[in-house]
Amino acid sequence: MNKRIYIENFTIVEPGSSPDVSFVPPLARRRLSPLQKIFFALAKAAEISPSAFTVFATRDGEDTLTRRIVDDYHADGSVSPHRFSASVYNAAPGLWSVFAANRSAYTAIAAGEDTIECGILESLERPGPVLFAYAEETGGGYGAAFRLGAHSGREVEISNGDVSLSPLTFAALVDFLQGATNALDGRYIALRSV
Repeated sequence: MNKRIYIENFTIVEPGSSPDVSFVPPLARRRLSPLQKIFFALAKAAEISPSAFTVFATRDGEDTLTRRIVDDYHADGSVSPHRFSASVYNAAPGLWSVFAANRSAYTAIAAGEDTIECGILESLERPGPVLFAYAEETGGGYGAAFRLGAHSGREVEISNGDVSLSPLTFAALVDFLQGATNALDGRYIALRSV
């Protein structure tokens, strides 16, 4: 696979920082989980168009919420329908699509240690503008997002990775997005600034 694309409007939520979701009305903001707040902040900062396909990647998903559901079930055998619906992997992009009135499709990727790469690969397979967002609630809450397009931004060449390498890390992705390195080498894909 040798292909060129453009990365536009990257944004990062650093571990331990508080994502800015002040643009969400207070009543809705109060109902967002920590992971959903990170995703909303990333999506808003990337300024994606209303017609963009969204790829949301997360390894651990709604960890705290899922643990609360399990604890509630063990305590009294009940499961809150609201908590359950908010705990699934595609809840964050689904809520975002409603909030942003984005009628395009979205997907959620969870691929263990390969989550970042698999999310980027999924993004590359989509035509038109694509929002790629990776977020984790665990480890202090963090994430990164960018738009993929074909016409403007930072030009990147994509090629096959080297399966002998370690999985891509969040730190490596941040270094690449911030320009600290001009290459991002993974097991399945390699990105090089042109």
